[in-house]
Amino acid sequence: MECVYNKTVTGKAEGQLYIDTVKPIPFMRLHLDHVGPLPKTSRGNQYILGITDPFTKFTVLKAVRSVNTQPVIRALNELTSYFGLPAIVVTDRGTAFTSHNFAEYSKLNGIQHIQTAVRTPRANGSIERIVRTVCKCLRASCVSDSDWDTAIRDIQWTLNSNTNATTKYSPNDLIFDFRLRDVVHNRLVQAIHDEANDSQESIDIRRERATKAIEAEQAKWKQRFDRQRKKPSQYQEDDLVVITNVAPSTGFSRKLEPRYRGPYVISKVLRFDRYVVEDIEGLQRRQRRFNSVFHAEHLKPWCTAAPFLDNDTDGSDNEEDPGNVPGQESDLSGVAELSQTSNRDHNDG
Repeated sequence: MECVYNKTVTGKAEGQLYIDTVKPIPFMRLHLDHVGPLPKTSRGNQYILGITDPFTKFTVLKAVRSVNTQPVIRALNELTSYFGLPAIVVTDRGTAFTSHNFAEYSKLNGIQHIQTAVRTPRANGSIERIVRTVCKCLRASCVSDSDWDTAIRDIQWTLNSNTNATTKYSPNDLIFDFRLRDVVHNRLVQAIHDEANDSQESIDIRRERATKAIEAEQAKWKQRFDRQRKKPSQYQEDDLVVITNVAPSTGFSRKLEPRYRGPYVISKVLRFDRYVVEDIEGLQRRQRRFNSVFHAEHLKPWCTAAPFLDNDTDGSDNEEDPGNVPGQESDLSGVAELSQTSNRDHNDG
């Protein structure tokens, strides 16, 4: 068991890149994420809510005070009042998106809410890339930490008016069939933009070409990603596993902390090498039952040689409670004690 908790998998990381087909319809799918916490501004804002459409790359940025659900719902209501309701919303597993209120909002509006697996940011890569760009723009454009939220409008305009490297069009060009007036009053950028869009292409042709460009880039991304990875391990329901342990930052050295924690049980097998992982019945560590989604790269098989895991070692059809088998009660308690030790001071959320 000590080896299971502390020995990491060497060589190439597990996992392959799965890419959904992009439909050439703006705002049918949205990706959401928060940036922050940032320095608190004079208006009380500490976070940026980013919303992007993976087809057109059109991005909406909202400065918000917290990562609660209500600011997210207000931003979505404003966006959908212009462009209609999306069919799919993709988010990470932040509290704003896992709340009961957000689930009710999605159900009420007929939105399929997809939550990415734990510590798998590439599953929400469309908005993750935007987040990095926004942070760089803020560092370059903000004079004071107390007024960064005043630069959000100009950053949003710049992202949506400049040509995207993947689609070869600006997000505005794939949404509007007319030329928008410049917001940031950058005449040089506007002149370049006007020259690049002198052609009389219809918006349907632009979207068709953008779709082909996205598909070509996606093929390159997958080939490049899979070359550096190996095929992931496959698990079945009721398999026992340990998950990667990310120790919280406390100011003290965590170098000797166990690299994995568990054991847990796989309760459901999902698409794209993802698994629903839960507490084992009788080994629940906290008052709230642990339940989350992990990609195979963050899992490792539990000790399959542990005596209590095999209820039928003699080949008979008689199923017995392992807790009642002489000599095995101490094995189970030992696993519970060691698993609790490996999870000390860890936040299961």
